[in-house]
Amino acid sequence: MIDDELKQRIKDANEITDVIGQFVSLHKRGINYIGICPFHPDRHPSMTVSPSRQTYRCFVCGKGGDVIQFVQDHENMSFNEAVTWLAGRAGISLPERVMSDEETARVKEREAQRIAMKGAAFFFEKHLPEAQLYLHDRGFSLDDKVLKDFRIGYAPTGNLAKKEMLAAGFSEQKLLETDILKRSEKNFTFDTFKDRIMFPYFDIKGNINGYTGRWLTPQENTGKYVNTGDTPLFKKGTHLFGLYQARTAIARYDCAYIVEGQFDAMSMHKFGVCNTVATSGTALTPEQIQLLGRFTHRVILVYDADTAGLKASLANCEAFLRAGFLVSAVPLPEGKDPDNIAQEQKLETGKWLANREQNFLQYFAISLRGKNPGTDPNREEEAMQRLSTLISVIPSETLLLKCIEIIAGIFGCNTEVIQRKVNSILRQRKTASIKEKDKMAPGIYGIDMIAEARSGNEPCILTSDYQEFLTLYGDAPIAYVHGIPGMNDIQQLRQASQMFTSDSDGLTIAKDGTESGYLAGLSAIFRAGISNITITVERNVDNNDDEEESDDGENMDEETNDIIETFNFAKFYVFLHKSFFKTYNGERAPYIERCAEIISYAEDSVRIINFTYFQNCLGLTKQALNEILKPYLAKRKSRMAINAQRTDDDYTEENYDPDELPRYVQDNPEYLQMFQQCNYYPKLNKQGEPVCYLFKNEKSGHTMVGDFYMIPLLHIYSDNDEENKRVLRINRRYYKTPLYIEVNSKVLAKKSTIEEKLIMLEAVNFTNGEEKHWTKIREYMSRHYVTCTEVSTYGNQQEDGFSRREDQLFFAFANGIFHVVDGIPRFDAVNELGVVTHNGKNYYLPAFSTIYAGSGKQSDKYELISQLVYKEIPIDKRCTFDEWASLMDRVYKINDNGKWAILFAIMCAFRSNIHCIDRLFTAPFFMGPMSSGKTQIAISIRSLFISPKIPIFNLNIGTDAAMSTLMSTFRDVPVVLDEYNNKDISDIKFQALKGIVYDGDGRQKRKGTSGKEIENDKVYAPVVICGQETPQRDDNALMSRIIVCEVPKPKNRTREEVELFNKLKDIEDPAKIGLSNVLFEVLQLRPLVMQHFRALKQKSYDELKQALINAGEIDRLMKTASLFLATCRLIEDYTELKLPFTYEEFFKIACDKIKFQVELISKTDKLATFFKAMDVMIDTKAIREGRDFAIDTPERITIKLPGGEKKEVPIPAGTRVLFLRVSTIYTQYARSSYNQEDSTQSTIEQNLRSHPSYLGFVHARRFNWYEVVEVPRGGFEEDTPNETGIPVKLNNDMVRKVEKKCTNSSCIAINYEIFRELYSIDLQRGSEESRVDNNPDNDPIGAIGAPQELDF
Repeated sequence: MIDDELKQRIKDANEITDVIGQFVSLHKRGINYIGICPFHPDRHPSMTVSPSRQTYRCFVCGKGGDVIQFVQDHENMSFNEAVTWLAGRAGISLPERVMSDEETARVKEREAQRIAMKGAAFFFEKHLPEAQLYLHDRGFSLDDKVLKDFRIGYAPTGNLAKKEMLAAGFSEQKLLETDILKRSEKNFTFDTFKDRIMFPYFDIKGNINGYTGRWLTPQENTGKYVNTGDTPLFKKGTHLFGLYQARTAIARYDCAYIVEGQFDAMSMHKFGVCNTVATSGTALTPEQIQLLGRFTHRVILVYDADTAGLKASLANCEAFLRAGFLVSAVPLPEGKDPDNIAQEQKLETGKWLANREQNFLQYFAISLRGKNPGTDPNREEEAMQRLSTLISVIPSETLLLKCIEIIAGIFGCNTEVIQRKVNSILRQRKTASIKEKDKMAPGIYGIDMIAEARSGNEPCILTSDYQEFLTLYGDAPIAYVHGIPGMNDIQQLRQASQMFTSDSDGLTIAKDGTESGYLAGLSAIFRAGISNITITVERNVDNNDDEEESDDGENMDEETNDIIETFNFAKFYVFLHKSFFKTYNGERAPYIERCAEIISYAEDSVRIINFTYFQNCLGLTKQALNEILKPYLAKRKSRMAINAQRTDDDYTEENYDPDELPRYVQDNPEYLQMFQQCNYYPKLNKQGEPVCYLFKNEKSGHTMVGDFYMIPLLHIYSDNDEENKRVLRINRRYYKTPLYIEVNSKVLAKKSTIEEKLIMLEAVNFTNGEEKHWTKIREYMSRHYVTCTEVSTYGNQQEDGFSRREDQLFFAFANGIFHVVDGIPRFDAVNELGVVTHNGKNYYLPAFSTIYAGSGKQSDKYELISQLVYKEIPIDKRCTFDEWASLMDRVYKINDNGKWAILFAIMCAFRSNIHCIDRLFTAPFFMGPMSSGKTQIAISIRSLFISPKIPIFNLNIGTDAAMSTLMSTFRDVPVVLDEYNNKDISDIKFQALKGIVYDGDGRQKRKGTSGKEIENDKVYAPVVICGQETPQRDDNALMSRIIVCEVPKPKNRTREEVELFNKLKDIEDPAKIGLSNVLFEVLQLRPLVMQHFRALKQKSYDELKQALINAGEIDRLMKTASLFLATCRLIEDYTELKLPFTYEEFFKIACDKIKFQVELISKTDKLATFFKAMDVMIDTKAIREGRDFAIDTPERITIKLPGGEKKEVPIPAGTRVLFLRVSTIYTQYARSSYNQEDSTQSTIEQNLRSHPSYLGFVHARRFNWYEVVEVPRGGFEEDTPNETGIPVKLNNDMVRKVEKKCTNSSCIAINYEIFRELYSIDLQRGSEESRVDNNPDNDPIGAIGAPQELDF
């Protein structure tokens, strides 16, 4: 046991700044030190270390303590482990002790994990020879010492790690814990790494803790590198590749070379530069820099000479400088990396690097200033600013001044110029972590952390004190209210919490009656239905004043002492006006009206209990206040503003007499009516909430029924009995938190059926209740529901694109609707119950209602729906339609993909209106290799409607049912279908795609569980498809109905291109800006689409027919392209919106696209596959020219017509004709692996007959060819006995003999010139002179039949 004296001795021997300085870069600030807190994501120093008190504290995350506590927290050690570590550091011996059971178990657990990791290392090393070809290409052989030093391995395919290691006795659980194996959702374990070179990470003791695996060949659905996840042994960002191997050399030379990739580091080590570590292609973390700082504080950057290398070296250089390192760099030739240099220079690598080392400022200045420094003033200014930013992080003032001098020398300017830039940057950085209040947009901040910081039913704190918010944010459920928040923020606040509290600071009314910003903000929140807001008021009371507060609260404003009370917001709001009226001599009516509106939004119980207080504060009689409240209460009731929150203890009914009606029933018209009509009234709890029923007995007294009280909210009407529902709020007698239930209307028919539902709820019992009681409850509730219709499909509500029914002319988001009211387009948000009114009818959109969000829990039921959210964007932040379209066009400029994307995004909003014209719609298919950016284009299209952060649908792993649900949930809202693959896509998904793209319907039948055919949900959503290959299933069934947009992998994107891309992505993200206002502009075009689109589409189609040859696939593609052209013409001719291109420009693009796609179809259809296979089989001798096909230049051919007649067809001079014996070729084709779609011979022949190169069917043609056969030479050999006894001579040497073959056969004739043009395939082999066909006899020297020797 460690006593207090020994503990203090260990603490005294370990100066806290020295210990923490090993892990965190500390800077002196006054008498203390500050640094980046390692216990939470911290970009600005927030941890203070006090040498005088020997303590540390972070004012953001709250971590703090002494040196022992720091080691415990940072190194994840127990107290005893931390003390042992510190004692060893200080050279203090500790008494031997026996480990606790917990510590023993922990040590054993860690050792078992290390054993599993060691076993994995041996496994990977054993399989390394399987990757020797790859290693050879990278300049390494299996016997290289560096491979053994770094313990490089290979992870084979086939889940061999699982098979071999489990067979060897390793624990599956430990392999899972160390991430050697993973477990699927279906509880199947599999190898984490497959077909990858394995680079291990070592700790300082030489233990392997984790791996990076690099693929040998590209793999689908995975990255180039796969890393070990966070495990007990390995944490991402805390290890440096090669540091264990380089540690000795780094310490010896007091410097380290920093390279990017693992092979870079290994090549440097191989040729003697052993003080090299690799960052593994990522930005350095503070932990990695601190780790390297144990061995040196001098680094030399050796990065690739490309844009990515410059970016990485700048970021890492800044990180090193911030940590107090000395930094230099080595420029590399263009196109070279450290691996290349080491392989070229061999043992001279170290000398080569040393001779080229530069100061980091000179190194970056060359890259940033360009090839002609000084010629471009703008670039010079950018370079100067970037270098000033870089050096501004240097903690050493001496080094900073030296760097300022160097920069001034490079640019030939005064040092004061650079000093001013650095000072400006430092000032900006000092205030960067705190956004100034006056620059913040009105809203509610901190909602994202409420749920995480909230415990149980703890109320959320609302505040207008920004410093308080910064202090408590993340530690307590707190939200900062700035200005008057928008409906989106209020809806999200309602989802995050149910109860709210605030102090009275900032809640004031000015002398002129103006509300403070915070008061106006809370008023807006209260009016939006969040009425459970309590205000904490601190008062001072005179000690001699023993008078208690009266029931009506008239003395709330009297002086008191050290008393803290809480009041409902409505009561406090009226109290503020009472104080305001004391000094205000003007007209009070507007302010009384203002109070009346707030009172109307309070709960009935709050309003009734505090009614006398309200009238006294406002100086009104009871009748006068009632008259003023009437219109506000009626207005609120008409908007279904039935509240879902309650207040605190304000009312207690004492001396209750069961034979008399309580005062609250007599004062409440609703309760009184309830009693008169149905013979019951509610019993209130001390908070004034109804919590159970009191039924009047026939003789005398009352019977208390149930421990709950139901408040009728909504009747969701539907002709379908199963969809006809009621929504009720249930107050519970023994719980503060109410419950909400949505039940089928039939459930309310009988007491027994409703009890079945109630029994599943917590503490809800129909105690003492009989059928007659329930009948009366149901009867009363039936007259107080708000009737509405639930929106089942979100987006456009037109059931038919031609429909002009007023009740369908709106676009439903999850949180409200877009519609036109009195000729003015607008967005109306749902109220707290999720109800919104259109054309006098109520609609229910439950995703953001209190019913599902009031408890702070997001309902899974509406998770999909809640993706479609309209966000109010401040005018100064909005991106206009023109800016959005311009950005899309510039960012996705390759192959004009941006233009197609812009038009399709607009078309999506009107899919129903376009599709109904001739049941035709389309889909863009973005095709490109991995990491080409194809999916980003699709996401940009969808981002006009839905946040880009929402996951997209993966065709490979998504279920058929999930796809069906997704496609039927939204109407005229795009769905992205990613990872299309001809081979792996399920037939159900492919058939669904055909239906969606062919006729836009997608309805299909499938077998149900009972064997009967059932219909899938109808499809309403347009789709955007992405994949690495064109959709060739069912003989290119989709190709003529989609627009294929090729997306090549970008190479060396410029800085401007990267900035444009990032700008677009920031605009698309609703968390930053969002595109709701652009969609708002687009949705206003629906009347124009319905009026003009048909004519514009036909006109575009006619123009395409004039410009292109109309035949076959081209016609279908022209109809598809005409949809895009009509959209372009509509925007150009009928709106004020501006596209970044004209109709004429896009018309040419569309024509080129049609030609490209026709050529693509011709090269990927079944005939293309057939001829490609034939071309290969000619090389393998499976098919032979002359025997299976012939190419000739006849003057004419005789073809057989369908009726049996023959016709002679002249052939233009010099035109080659291909004669195909389809039956013999197909026999070989069918046996091969090329016929993956199982095409029949009749299908091939049918496609040939419809092909542009088809000439006709030839009944009979002579085919000639030659074959080589092997026969014995013959002759005699001496002394060979035989049955006659006469010696004979035999010669059995094999010789080659050429034999001529021929046959008459039917065939198909094809124009070979057209065939070559379409397929770019040449079936002829050899030169003109060497072909058999050019010499009918093929025997100019009479060699046929003559034996020739064969060489064996």
